Amino acid sequence: MDFDQLFVTRNWVGKPVRRNEDVRFVKGEGRYVDDLAMDCAQVAILRSIFAHARVKRIDVSRAAAMKGVLAVVTGPEVAGQTKPIAPRAITKPATQFVMASEKVRYVGEPIAAVVAEDRYLAEDALDLIDVDYEPLPAVVRIEDALRADAPLLFDEAASNVLLDDTLEHGDIKRAYQEADLVIKEKFHVHRYSSTPLENWAMIARHDKASDSFVVWANDQQPGRSVVNVCNTLQIPTNRFRLIVPDSGGGFGIKLAIWPYMVILCLLAKKVNKPVKWIQTRREHLLGGTHAPDCQVELELPMKKDGTILGLSMKDYENDGSFVHTAGIYGLIKFATLVGCYNIKATRAQMLSIATNKGPTVQNRGVGKPTMIFVLERAMDIAAKQLGLDPAEIRFRNFVQPEQMPYTTPSGEIYESGNYPECLRKALALSHYEELKKQQAEMRKQGRYLGIGISAGIEPGTSNLGYYYTSRGIPEYTGNAEGAIVGIDYDGNANVIVGSVDTGQGHATTIAQVVSDMLGISPERVSVDNQLDSLISPFLGHSGAYSNKFNDVDLGAVIRATEKIRNKMLTIAAHALQSDVADLKLNNGTIYSAKDNSKKVSFREIAALAYKKILYLPEGLEPGLKEIAYYKNPMAKLPNKENFNVQLTHSNSVHVVAVEVDVETGEIAFRKYVIVHDCGNQVNPAIVDGMTIGSTVHGIGGVLLEEFVYDEDGQLLTTTFMDYMKPVAAGLPQFELGHMYSPCPYTLLGTKSAGEGGAIGSLAAVANAVEDALSPFGVKVTSLPLSPEKVVRAIRETKVI
Repeated sequence: MDFDQLFVTRNWVGKPVRRNEDVRFVKGEGRYVDDLAMDCAQVAILRSIFAHARVKRIDVSRAAAMKGVLAVVTGPEVAGQTKPIAPRAITKPATQFVMASEKVRYVGEPIAAVVAEDRYLAEDALDLIDVDYEPLPAVVRIEDALRADAPLLFDEAASNVLLDDTLEHGDIKRAYQEADLVIKEKFHVHRYSSTPLENWAMIARHDKASDSFVVWANDQQPGRSVVNVCNTLQIPTNRFRLIVPDSGGGFGIKLAIWPYMVILCLLAKKVNKPVKWIQTRREHLLGGTHAPDCQVELELPMKKDGTILGLSMKDYENDGSFVHTAGIYGLIKFATLVGCYNIKATRAQMLSIATNKGPTVQNRGVGKPTMIFVLERAMDIAAKQLGLDPAEIRFRNFVQPEQMPYTTPSGEIYESGNYPECLRKALALSHYEELKKQQAEMRKQGRYLGIGISAGIEPGTSNLGYYYTSRGIPEYTGNAEGAIVGIDYDGNANVIVGSVDTGQGHATTIAQVVSDMLGISPERVSVDNQLDSLISPFLGHSGAYSNKFNDVDLGAVIRATEKIRNKMLTIAAHALQSDVADLKLNNGTIYSAKDNSKKVSFREIAALAYKKILYLPEGLEPGLKEIAYYKNPMAKLPNKENFNVQLTHSNSVHVVAVEVDVETGEIAFRKYVIVHDCGNQVNPAIVDGMTIGSTVHGIGGVLLEEFVYDEDGQLLTTTFMDYMKPVAAGLPQFELGHMYSPCPYTLLGTKSAGEGGAIGSLAAVANAVEDALSPFGVKVTSLPLSPEKVVRAIRETKVI
């Protein structure tokens, strides 16, 4: 991490440069899937009205005969032309196709699709499809799915538990033997999700001559989708092209939209015309993937002085009905299993449970918000039982800066950080001692102020081999990304990456890095964020997920830029009759440090590389375009004894003050402080935006958002009238503090920054609410903290 060697100027990296890609969006010039000017037939999807039923018969004759309808496809037809969905983490057999065939397993599961001349006709035609169901008992709750006589979602699994694995690391038996006490608690975290402004959207076109497909889709992980679509359709990858235009948000929810690409490809082939499907908001809430609800039993064997000796967890994940991602949420908890604490022994039992709820996928944070919630709640419970301040018990257990890099019992490597100083800074910024005095005064007035602390790890760059920790042989390992950097005829730089941008500001950040590496301004760097699998340097890992951009994406850009810079220096040295070591770059010119009059512009170098190729140094290839791939060097192969789930580890502390109205249950923020450490920051303004945005995401999960199902598996929250979202009026004024512990394993010393607020906020708010209600003896063990639950706990149950 020698910045003097990496950068030729220090004008842009580390500066809060304004996002240059925002202008066209605010002017309405973005090009999303629905903006693409193509003559498309429109698709509507018939979805199951039952949570669990056998499909006895599907009669599409009336729909197919309707004027304007071009084609209809059903689940049995799709199953006959495709392979089943491939699971990644579960160990039990479970057969599922991209469209329900013999059985439906959740309300909203696709069972047929119509292509018509317009969407209105397609939707009307769905009403003409006759489906004969044989309803089966629905299994909705975890405890119902675990009953010995529970109806099975997948008969071949012989159980609704699709993964049950226990991993022990360190001497957990000794931890219990030496403990003075054991903190035990059961927690429940509800099912919620993300709701990007743009729902899923895609167009598929089939070329009859080559029997190939082109799909335009707002996919978040195109590298994996290309593989999954081709495997499912049983076609070689040279017959499938994926193009990802602008995307209106993702947050993980667009990581597994590929099953619908398969459906659209079959429809496009059937009608020999491009077909378009734009997901409605109700479809998105109903079956557009959620974060699973879960139950966690947590135990902390401890000494009387508050020292934690070990951690034991039993994690029940209600993974719903999507075998592709089932089991992931339990495994990824190992990235934050011990949080910021020096815990030497762990035991974790992970259960992935199939139910008749909707499918789950990697929502922002992916299991880590729950892990930090239960751990940080347990820390407060322990502090209360031992008579310690919540801050003090954390200070007594933190991993210390001199222990870095720190390896957790399971093998996760925390590369850098100063967790005690982060908490000290957060306490000072929040005026913690003053808040406690204010709390005491307000209670005399019958007002209830609560103070909550949460310290958490924000991991990034997933080592994709972790999916297979329980299954064995991995399909993917590690993490990497690709980039192409070129200099055009005018001497300006252009960049193509294998990843995609779903609103994070990648183009601005890339331009900052390339500018300082080439000694030019960001205005001279153009970045193409719209992936095309025919052109873009993508890998199976490619996509916008797990905070990997700051690591492997920028790593690939840096390596490609180094290549192009070295080639330009070679050409310039030849043209100027100088040594490469004597040359400098500045403002689009390469000049001799010994003789400033000897200089050549980037434009002139480009002319030599593209046009006057006979003047190039002997043996040097024409052109100025370089490709590079970069992988994080810290990934381990999946091994139950020693593995790492993620490869960089930021940390943060949230200190929250809330006032609870004990008559109405309303929770009002009085202070919200975040101090975080994500290493070096390429663009501090973007980092601040992500920190606040992810925290708002977490606040929504703590206070408002919840998918509610009835006992028959019917989802009751399918509009924004009942699935509540946070709005600006109810949010606090966030106060941010920064620390800088560079990561020694990334090229820029950067660490993750996009999910931290969604991870730490759940426990911080919950701890604050319990603290506010301590005069009433209320304990918080579940989410969300709705006004109704708060009032009931105060008056009756004493538990939320």
